[in-house]
Amino acid sequence: MSAALPDQVPDDWYATAFDARSAEMAWTDRTGPEVDRVAKILQPRGGERVLDLACGSGRHSLELRRRGFEVVGTDISPDLIEIAHRDAAEENLDLDFVLSDLRDLGYDSEFDLVLNLNDGAIGYLESDEENLKTFEVISRALRPGGRNLIQLPNVLYAKERLPQRSWIPAEGMIELVEHRWEKKTRRLEGKMVAARFGEVLEDLDGIEFSQRLYTVEELRDIYSSVDMELLTVYHGSGRPREPKAGQFEIFVEARKVT
Repeated sequence: MSAALPDQVPDDWYATAFDARSAEMAWTDRTGPEVDRVAKILQPRGGERVLDLACGSGRHSLELRRRGFEVVGTDISPDLIEIAHRDAAEENLDLDFVLSDLRDLGYDSEFDLVLNLNDGAIGYLESDEENLKTFEVISRALRPGGRNLIQLPNVLYAKERLPQRSWIPAEGMIELVEHRWEKKTRRLEGKMVAARFGEVLEDLDGIEFSQRLYTVEELRDIYSSVDMELLTVYHGSGRPREPKAGQFEIFVEARKVT
């Protein structure tokens, strides 16, 4: 699969990478347990207003609504927002889905929780300056005392274990993934390809991606710059733990200070 990995991923890759096909990728097959983990980490009282940033097809938003939360989901992909609207209508679930570049969102002190799950576009943008705007949007959207949970790849793992090829199994398919670490730009780059059982894999067309990764200290400083404080770092089990090089991703909880 190495021949399919481009030398350089376009800066604006995120604007067109996620279409209807990405709603069927293997990593979308774990919605219930992923929302269970959110509940374990944040321990919400119930009824909080939630902003699901980069919500994709809305699978987390829909599950949160089923559990009684008031939810707004936003994404840059027209295809995925269309799927989210369709699925909400089929279940007669009352929630909002907004098609937007997250930098254009104007929410101001409206949410108790902001979620950036399965990356949630953290580090996706063209530069450090643009990526900081994601955190500014998070902070502005939160009420004082409101919390943010982000899920993103662990920079320690990227530095020590990449390049790497792996796969994610799911019902009816397997997802092939290739990662590499760009030391100079501190970005995780790669490609995801869906191989569906019973189909011939004729080409390696898939999702090419590039994501700026952050150390815990970098995240602490970024949050501080937008009037937030980093509270706790979690393992994928939902238990508090400082990152180790052997774990692929981390979860970080932060709170709006003022």
